[in-house]
Amino acid sequence: MLRPKVLVLDDEDEITSLLDHALSRDGYDVSTVRTISGFRDKQADEAFDIYIIDLGLPDGNGMSLIQELSRNPACGVIILSGRTADTDRIVGLEIGADDYIQKPFPMRELAARVRAVLRRTQKNKTAQDEVGPASGNATDTENAIAFDGYRLDLGARLLFAPDGNEIELTTAEFNLLVALLNRRGQVLDRDQLMNAIKGRDWEVYDRAVDSIVSRLRRKLPVPEGRSHYIRTVHGIGYAFSLPSNGHSGCS
Repeated sequence: MLRPKVLVLDDEDEITSLLDHALSRDGYDVSTVRTISGFRDKQADEAFDIYIIDLGLPDGNGMSLIQELSRNPACGVIILSGRTADTDRIVGLEIGADDYIQKPFPMRELAARVRAVLRRTQKNKTAQDEVGPASGNATDTENAIAFDGYRLDLGARLLFAPDGNEIELTTAEFNLLVALLNRRGQVLDRDQLMNAIKGRDWEVYDRAVDSIVSRLRRKLPVPEGRSHYIRTVHGIGYAFSLPSNGHSGCS
C-alpha cells in the first residue's frame, strides 16, 4: 500500500525536522521545503495528498498557495503558523484550508489532525469517481443540480452561470452550496453548514459561514427586486429557496 505523501513548507529547520521525523514514523512519505519557489518546484515533480504550510515565508505569503490548492478538493491543506490573530485563522479557513495549527503545538495533536484531513481528502477522491445524489433533490446521469438557469456539476465540481460561463468557487463555497441545494427549502444551522464544509464541527470559526454565504450571494446575483436564493433565518442559519417566479429542477 502506498504511503500518503505530505509536503511541508516551513522556513524553520527545527520544525521541518520534527515534522519529517514524526510523520515518517507514522507511515507518511514526507518532503520538506523552505521557500515558495522550492514548493512549486517540488509540486511540479510530485503529487501530494496533504500540504502543511507556514504563512510567513522568506519569499512570500503562504495564503496565495493555500487559495490555489483549495481548488482541488482531493488535496488536504493545513496551516502551521506562529500568528495568534483570529483574523489569520478565519481567513485561512475561508479560502480553503482544512485546519489551522498554531505554533508551538503538541506533535500528537498535529498527527491526529493530519489523519482527520487525510480521511476527508480520501472521501473527496472517492466522491469524484462515484458522485451520487445526497438527498434525491437533484442529480441525473450527469450528476448536476440546476436552479434558475445555473448548473452545478458535482462530478467536475464546477458552477456555470445561465450564460454558460464558469463561476469560480473555492472548495468551501462549493461544499456549502451543495449542502444548501441538497436540503433546499430546509433551514441548516451553522454547525450543519460547517460540518458540510469541513467534515467536522468548527464552532470557534462560526463567523466563517457568514463570510462564505456573503461571497456566494455576490457570485449568484438575482434580478433586482427578487429575494436571494440563500435566505437568512435569523438566530438559526440559512436556507436555499427559489424565488416564486423562478424554477427548479435537475438537469
